[in-house]
Amino acid sequence: MDRIFRDNMAELYWLAFLLTGDRERSIQAFTGALNSETPAPALQKFMLSWARRLVIVSALGTIRRQLRESALRTLPATKGDVAELARLASADLGRLTKQELEEALLEMDAFSRCVVILAILEKLPVKEVADLLGADEGAVKAAQARGVTEMTWRLAGVIRPESQRFFSLGQAAMAAFG
Repeated sequence: MDRIFRDNMAELYWLAFLLTGDRERSIQAFTGALNSETPAPALQKFMLSWARRLVIVSALGTIRRQLRESALRTLPATKGDVAELARLASADLGRLTKQELEEALLEMDAFSRCVVILAILEKLPVKEVADLLGADEGAVKAAQARGVTEMTWRLAGVIRPESQRFFSLGQAAMAAFG
């Protein structure tokens, strides 16, 4: 297990940093995951995936309060949010730099950020994301739709929304830019 963490240190630390949004907490999460119990030998071929899951669980543990207090956690998705998510799901993110992606994610509300990272970047099923975040699937789907839209707009440089106000702009703003 140590070798997996050593060989993938930068990638695993960055995952912890994006989830927590805090350097100290990401170090705490990374070391917590590193000190976790090693899986059975039959699972060795899945070690990197296992290591990523350990980092995710550890990182989310350091920001539980932020996730519970997230104002965006309880806002329902609109039809426009869901349509925008479907359109953006096929967007080419290959041209982005790691720094641009990091900045866009770290500007987001903690709950939406974690949903986008887990559902979009880590490609976890909605049910698993909901379980990891202690939320219901509807809240995760809504945060995914809002989060992807917000992140895309941030990356495009079209708008620098405050997460609390972003969707109060409504359909008119989406139509004007989309």
